Amino acid sequence: MGVFALLAAAWFSPRVVPYNMDEFVHYHALGCATATHARELPSIRDGCGYYDLRLPFTSTPLPLRSYYYIGSLPALPFYPFWRLLDDPVAARLAGAFCFLLCTFLVGRILRVGASSIVTASLVFPVWLVTFLVDEGPVGFSAALLLLALVAARRSLQAPSAGASAGWAAAAGLALFLGLWTKLVFAWWLPTVAVFVFLEAHRQGVSVAAAARRRLPALLAGAAFLAVPTTLLLASVDRDGRPYAAALRQGRLSAEPEDVEAVAVRLAEYVTDGSLVAPRNLVLPASRLDAWPLLLSAFLLVLGWRRAERRREMATWAILSVATFGFVASSGYSRWPHHFAYPLLPLVLALALALESLAGRERLAAAALVAVFWASLGTRLPSARTPTESSADKDRLLAFVRDRGLDREMLQIHASWGTYYIAQLFGDPARMVVYARRVVDDPARLRQMGELAREKRRPLLLLSSRRWERLHTPAVETAFGRPRHTWQFGSWWAVEYHPPPRD
Repeated sequence: MGVFALLAAAWFSPRVVPYNMDEFVHYHALGCATATHARELPSIRDGCGYYDLRLPFTSTPLPLRSYYYIGSLPALPFYPFWRLLDDPVAARLAGAFCFLLCTFLVGRILRVGASSIVTASLVFPVWLVTFLVDEGPVGFSAALLLLALVAARRSLQAPSAGASAGWAAAAGLALFLGLWTKLVFAWWLPTVAVFVFLEAHRQGVSVAAAARRRLPALLAGAAFLAVPTTLLLASVDRDGRPYAAALRQGRLSAEPEDVEAVAVRLAEYVTDGSLVAPRNLVLPASRLDAWPLLLSAFLLVLGWRRAERRREMATWAILSVATFGFVASSGYSRWPHHFAYPLLPLVLALALALESLAGRERLAAAALVAVFWASLGTRLPSARTPTESSADKDRLLAFVRDRGLDREMLQIHASWGTYYIAQLFGDPARMVVYARRVVDDPARLRQMGELAREKRRPLLLLSSRRWERLHTPAVETAFGRPRHTWQFGSWWAVEYHPPPRD
């Protein structure tokens, strides 16, 4: 029943929580591969091919990245959902599937009841919502981490050296795939190291003895992690820069005050339960917003007093704090998909705490969780939506697809909110270009006009700017007068037929 409720929530969620473009960034390579004319368009910012990499000792660029620090791997598990639905809601359903998979894997790792895991996963609503409104990608990354932990444990428990090496190789490969998915997956690597250390210790032998006995497995795991990671980081982009250069763009904070500022931003997700998807939906504040913090603290204290596995619970809680520190070291960290990294170990600690409670106590905890979720529901009618994630944008893009305009026109997206969605969904003949601030750049306007004439297509300009800032004299000079205009709230789609060359 819970599975169907989750899938239904994912299906209907766009009616309440409109899409943010970053939910689709990590699937960009799929959009480029399925739009038949994608490679004919100029490789300007965020265009198809813009983030391609050449592996060492090769000369052919490959679509290994969807964004400069996000790999294209998530497009592979997303493909069945995209193929089945060809609608943006596919991303929400894929997120729900990842949540279910991670819930199952947590059960395998902790060996606790399903009710404890589900309740722990809902204490902080931002955990579930981050899977459904996945700007990370969090869901796929979390699944890869948990798969690596399961494989590492199986390697340590395997009866033969061959089986142990095979499981270790699988763990190393899962970690590499996590790094390929997103480089900040490295924030979880210390958690993996601590987990392996404790699992070896739990077998009653020293870590040194376990390392000697499992040396082939250790080497296999290290090789399957290190070799492909090295190849990936040594690959170069179209400007000849190695992929490792993306690490230098992570704004790692060197000054203590910078780290403190980021930590304060992230701590708001602990103290303010209304911050479930702030880039998509801004909920009004409530006196209940500290409820998840208070409930989680109460559960951890109660679990510490009662749990037989209190050391394990404490370890996951400490790993949560340590991961929080790693995340705070980056100046970019500020959104739920960053907070999800320290939140995952905390969810595991809460699941162990809940498992120590009696049945009625777990039921009472679930009721307290439900109270806060209900409070979020009562605030939805008063919620505010940022312009870039406005539901008007979704209605406009659906209109473009339904009217077949994506088949007939060259789409120029001047706003951050629409490009990746339009690139991923619609007619295979779609031509989509993202030209940031195009209306303020005469050279770019001329380039887009030439491109429309070359492709013999009308031009469809999409933006959320006010009309007087969208159809400027420079736009009219380059594109001519508008042939048709469509307005959905603050979003515009304007059709132009650029005049012939002089």
